[in-house]
Amino acid sequence: MEIKIKSFIKNEEEDDSLHIYVDGSYDKETEEYSYGMVVVKSDDEIEEYSDKFCDPELKSMWNVAGEIMGACAAMQYAMDYEIPSITIYHDYEGIAKWPLGEWKTKKEGTRAYVDFYKEASRKVKIAFKKVTGHSGDKYNNLADKLARGALGL
Repeated sequence: MEIKIKSFIKNEEEDDSLHIYVDGSYDKETEEYSYGMVVVKSDDEIEEYSDKFCDPELKSMWNVAGEIMGACAAMQYAMDYEIPSITIYHDYEGIAKWPLGEWKTKKEGTRAYVDFYKEASRKVKIAFKKVTGHSGDKYNNLADKLARGALGL
């Protein structure tokens, strides 16, 4: 399947990257975590994705595990569809700080995330943009809703 990106949403830097919003969630009762991802292809065309997991190693990270899985899903999407450049919009600052070396990777999950980023960044230009969670950002709110929905919340 070939996907052609017609136009990209431009941010204030006027970049040509594909904008992908990610968020994570956690259900204390089931000990499952999830991500929601919104791929913004144009002003009126988006794709929505979500998934849930229950890895014994990562579940101790609660919703952060979902945030990481969402960022990895965004990078994998770009590699699968040969998208040359993406901007990952996130509300958890570790999503950018771990791969950029600003935070130490103390857990297996964060080390695996950084390894995945290093591999993906050989094929895709990856930028990060922090957004404030629960602040009315349309696509961040949708990513949050998708993450919660994957858990049935």
